[in-house]
Amino acid sequence: MSGRRELLRHIGRLTEIGDLLGAMRSLALAESRRIAGFIDAQRETSAIVRAAYGRLLRDHGERLELPAPAGRVVCVIGSERGFCGDLNRRLAEDALRTAQDSSTRWLLVGSRLADAWPDDAPATVVRLAGAGMADEVLGVQAALFAALTPLLAPAAGTLPALIVHAAGPDGITRTPLLPMPDEPAAPPRPGHPVDLNLAPHRLLTALLDPYLDVSLAGVLLDALLHENEQRLAHMEQARRNVDEHLDALARRANRARQEEITEEIEVILLASQPDPTPAD
Repeated sequence: MSGRRELLRHIGRLTEIGDLLGAMRSLALAESRRIAGFIDAQRETSAIVRAAYGRLLRDHGERLELPAPAGRVVCVIGSERGFCGDLNRRLAEDALRTAQDSSTRWLLVGSRLADAWPDDAPATVVRLAGAGMADEVLGVQAALFAALTPLLAPAAGTLPALIVHAAGPDGITRTPLLPMPDEPAAPPRPGHPVDLNLAPHRLLTALLDPYLDVSLAGVLLDALLHENEQRLAHMEQARRNVDEHLDALARRANRARQEEITEEIEVILLASQPDPTPAD
């Protein structure tokens, strides 16, 4: 009897865990939908900034020969919350496989990523808390922009390269943000090129802040979306494991109950037999 009771208690605990996983999955699914809505708005803003940059290249690109980048800043965006499998370990391994030298500076976003960063890995210059939900992305974006500002200070007139590693739809993505990527030239329009009130280099510098701002928002939102999808997949697998375990425990509990019933019947049968009468 005690063995079956223990099985029933175990079944009860696993059932509660399964219900909790189901609730967490529903919340994660709703959050993914919210993040996708933020991403749509962010992409519209990014398209405006990139279109302005494309127009500048189209009309004045011959006057914008920029020097090669000096140094490298690598930003790795991991998770602030857990329950997303080995995502942070894979992010750290992927980032550390990139070419690096003594001038490479490392910046980590996400407490779980910081915990997964190997002890023998290069030292990081900045570690920031990440976003756990869509509403927190704006604050993380501002903190990340502030942390990058001194790291991206031009040295001898050149900017360092900036590469962001984050979760993407096909695994880990590496997004180069600096130098600013060449935008496809907009088709020429009739009339004169766009007039500038600033020198092309000054205008390019002025475009740098909004470009980085919308680009960082994009990678943060994409990373959070795909982190959430990893979490969903992880919870669904955990829920399947719980259901399989519950089925196995239910079968064991049924067998234990059948054995108890068999024992009870045997006791009743033995008790109903008459006592043997002694022989004369």
